[in-house]
Amino acid sequence: MQNPWSALPTATPYVLASDASLLQSFNARAASKHQFDMLLFPEPFFGSLSATVVVLNLNPGWSPDDASVHAQTEFAAMSRSSLAHELKPYPFLHLQPTGSTPGGAWWFQRVRELVGEVGFESVARGLACIQFTPYHSREYSSASPRLPSQEYSFYLVRRAMARGAEIVVMRSVNLWLSAVPELASYARLHRGTKPRAPFISPGNLKSAYQAVAERLRSAA
Repeated sequence: MQNPWSALPTATPYVLASDASLLQSFNARAASKHQFDMLLFPEPFFGSLSATVVVLNLNPGWSPDDASVHAQTEFAAMSRSSLAHELKPYPFLHLQPTGSTPGGAWWFQRVRELVGEVGFESVARGLACIQFTPYHSREYSSASPRLPSQEYSFYLVRRAMARGAEIVVMRSVNLWLSAVPELASYARLHRGTKPRAPFISPGNLKSAYQAVAERLRSAA
């Protein structure tokens, strides 16, 4: 399946043409906390296409500092490389050894225990994330539209299943099972016990945590 994100505009608004009318219609009627910010780079996924551990999240969040971060030339270049599956040497956009971003602060907290166990490089190279919806918002709304671009993300989930990756649903398991029904019977699917605090940690994943850690360790 062709990656649609190569067609992302070179200037704001950063929205695919196939998604634009649905997003504009939704934003026109949605509360401000649910509106999607199309001045920020979308983040439908980040991480290697061969990642051994894939986490499924809901959508990228929003911070008052995001606008200045996304306007930086270096971050913009990294975002576009990530969208093209070409970001190296650390393909997980928000796990970089230098620099501090709101997204980086959020993700470093979520994988802190994992990094302590298997090392930063193993996590930054072996972990991937796929978002259910690619655009940023303060809060996600259950009325958010189903977008054409999401089909590529669902395709990436199926690719992960085909290569036997450990898959961890961080948020909204029912949405993911509706979009990719095959996940329900996938032997390496893991669900956290604390969806409102989706840490990749022993406390959240219980026995599945060691399977995740071992896959990252063995892939290093």
